[in-house]
Amino acid sequence: MLAAPPIARIRAGVPPHSVCGRSSLRPTLLKAKATLRAGNGPMIVQAGLFAPKVALPPPQDPFYNRVTELDYFKAKLSGEVGLITVLVGPRNCGKSRLLENLSQQYEAQQIGPLFLKIDARFTPVCTPDEVAKALLNALETRKIQKVMSYVSTSLPLLSSISINAGLVTISLGELFTKLSGREVKLEEAINKFDKLLEALEPLSVKPVIIIDEANKLMSWKEPDPLQPELQRLLDFLIGISKQKLLAHVILATSDYFLANWLTQVGMTEDKFRGDGVAGGWRGIANDSFKTKEDLANAKDQWSEIYQRCGGNIGLLKQCVAEARNLKGSWGSALQAVVAGPVGAVIQGFEPEVYIAKGGEAPLWTDAQWRMVLERITTSPQHAVLASEPKEELGKGSEKKGSEILLSMVKYNLLELRPPSTLARDLPQEVYDNDGVSETVVTLPLPAHVWAAKSVLRRMKAKEAKRSDPQT
Repeated sequence: MLAAPPIARIRAGVPPHSVCGRSSLRPTLLKAKATLRAGNGPMIVQAGLFAPKVALPPPQDPFYNRVTELDYFKAKLSGEVGLITVLVGPRNCGKSRLLENLSQQYEAQQIGPLFLKIDARFTPVCTPDEVAKALLNALETRKIQKVMSYVSTSLPLLSSISINAGLVTISLGELFTKLSGREVKLEEAINKFDKLLEALEPLSVKPVIIIDEANKLMSWKEPDPLQPELQRLLDFLIGISKQKLLAHVILATSDYFLANWLTQVGMTEDKFRGDGVAGGWRGIANDSFKTKEDLANAKDQWSEIYQRCGGNIGLLKQCVAEARNLKGSWGSALQAVVAGPVGAVIQGFEPEVYIAKGGEAPLWTDAQWRMVLERITTSPQHAVLASEPKEELGKGSEKKGSEILLSMVKYNLLELRPPSTLARDLPQEVYDNDGVSETVVTLPLPAHVWAAKSVLRRMKAKEAKRSDPQT
């Protein structure tokens, strides 16, 4: 992420077992005798044609034997599918090498049916056609054969299942053939991949899709601005991971702005879990591995959990999953749940750093954002009639106030909630305005309410300290 936004700051310290830092695990290298050298590896030079052969010493492995991290990822990717993982870490910290080693282990040990890794350093992903080509090229013949072998071994009946793909019905094997060897548009590639992943759904171990150097997506170019396809791609990634639970999705990058960018192009932070963002997101690349904590003390933590999650089942599941994680604890789980919302609230105070969305730059000021946060967080139900902040934002002009409020909604900072008898998180009286039911405005999730209160509390403490030098 860019250095300017607070959400983008990088933690200075790196734990010893971090993918970003030096590992304490080192391979034992054989010492080569003095030789001519080419590059970084020893080059053994023989004296003549019949000189005895000398075995080359094993090459130095830049992966540094990061067994712990590999075990973590193998456990994660062998488990239940959930949010998209945004894997963030400084340059040259070993992310790509980790993912490549993971891919090799999947291949050698036949851990799962499909492991697709697209390296955007070498494979363009800046247009719909480029992404479609990248997806299909990743599904090479060898991987097709591996999937068929895995399917026939794990679930023999699956290989004969017929799939409705457009106007024709084809078998799983035929689908692979039709997918490969020709150029297709993004929509067709997505639809075929969707069918493929749905066909593999009965398997206990789910497919894995990785885009390394995913920051290249930020250079996306729409061939037709009137028919944007970036949102279609993001919807596909969300659909196969968080929604349908069909495949693990990892977006790896050293660009700390990627998570910000995702939230600004439509992938709200409840759709992915981040890594290393704001120095506060508990992450894969920037955190040490802690001992698994017993979940029996959940009752003791319930008050803290409810303050952040409310009755939102998605947040509650995320919190429990974090606590059960190999390196998790309730403390880190609670931080993970609110890290994204805290970053979103903080960034709301810097509207100038947002990318213009839909051709429109943010319309609010930091003072207006603070006013809205104050109104919502001090409301008993954390919801206020939309007409109230509109009036204050527009300073007498309802039209201007409405435009400013909608700008905050457009940038995923606020939500407009029309009256609904199905809303279980809001009592019906919050919609009432002198006998008439009206739309209310809220923050996106309970975690955002907690984050807003925390940020406002810190701001007030700093202001009090500045106004009273004696304290």
